[in-house]
Amino acid sequence: MDYREIYLNGVAELEKWYIFNGRSDEILKIIPLVRNGKFLLLGPYGYGKSLYAYLVAKIFFGYDIDSVPVVQLMDDLSIYDVFFNMDVPSLMKGNEKIVPRAVVTEPFKFINEFQRGNYKIYNALLGLFSEGFITFRDKIFKTEDYVAILDANPFDAGSVEVPRALMNRITGSFNMRSMGPENLLKLMDAEVDVNNARKILDAHIMNRIWDEVETIKVNRSMYLLLTLLHGYFSNCIYGDRAMMDPRHVSNLCSSCVYRTEPCSMIKEPLGHRWWRDAIAIARARAYYYGREHVNVDDIFFGSLYSLNHRVYLRERARVIYPSSEAWIRESLENARVKLKKIWIPALKGNDKARKEDQRTLKGMEVEV
Repeated sequence: MDYREIYLNGVAELEKWYIFNGRSDEILKIIPLVRNGKFLLLGPYGYGKSLYAYLVAKIFFGYDIDSVPVVQLMDDLSIYDVFFNMDVPSLMKGNEKIVPRAVVTEPFKFINEFQRGNYKIYNALLGLFSEGFITFRDKIFKTEDYVAILDANPFDAGSVEVPRALMNRITGSFNMRSMGPENLLKLMDAEVDVNNARKILDAHIMNRIWDEVETIKVNRSMYLLLTLLHGYFSNCIYGDRAMMDPRHVSNLCSSCVYRTEPCSMIKEPLGHRWWRDAIAIARARAYYYGREHVNVDDIFFGSLYSLNHRVYLRERARVIYPSSEAWIRESLENARVKLKKIWIPALKGNDKARKEDQRTLKGMEVEV
């Protein structure tokens, strides 16, 4: 059976009911391909985030709309409200019986209004997203492999900030675009009823597809590219930034020869999870287009979405750029130029090229 063809049929069904809008089109068609992927959709109310989540749940996972595993976060909710059901009759008899809600155990999860949670909810989500289970006292509740869609309105802040550790477990994020006149007219003319969308796949087929996605090969050269990109964003010529006080780093950056490079624009060096997620997205993209190997374009594509929520820009960068995504797009475009003109020649032994970007190439061995 050609599972990829079935998946493309699912995308075709999605296109019937969802009006795509510019730069986000490609990632929205690829999200369901990432096993255990957690994707954060950012945008004001009415930008189609929830509609997309419900369509994915029905078309790719076979849920009826009224049974989609979804929770809408609010800061006054407890973990019982979000993750567990209490069996009251059993409790009245002196027996505590806790049953996990579908959003914990099912292969699709929709976390609505992600920015409105509280610390207890976020800590529980951290366990679910990082370990694949939630604990309650001495009980462990596991999830199947899944896709989780989270949405948030960046103009509607919650009472607490989403912990950085939880944000770091999110696979990818992006900003939904405003609709242009043509798409706005399409939306006005459309009679969008999620109930009319057809079920094309289910969790069983999605598991077979995820198995196939994970067979997509990632050559050593792609890992080398990710190492270069990691150095491009994080390396410091003065030492390990993880060991430096941020105020000390800021002072060094002000007079550094690399003060216009990405390293001086971000508050802290990147961890390693971003490139693992970049690979997962890159594999999904290669599979979507019917390729057996991840290529350079796939790596840059995956890097954009895996970095978007992990980069914390300094104030001067936030003044210049409208968003972190805009800054990352420009930085990755610059990295493409450097890859061709500097990094590849340097790794082939060109000393002049190596001297042009000693910061990124620090510690890299020359390829022979």
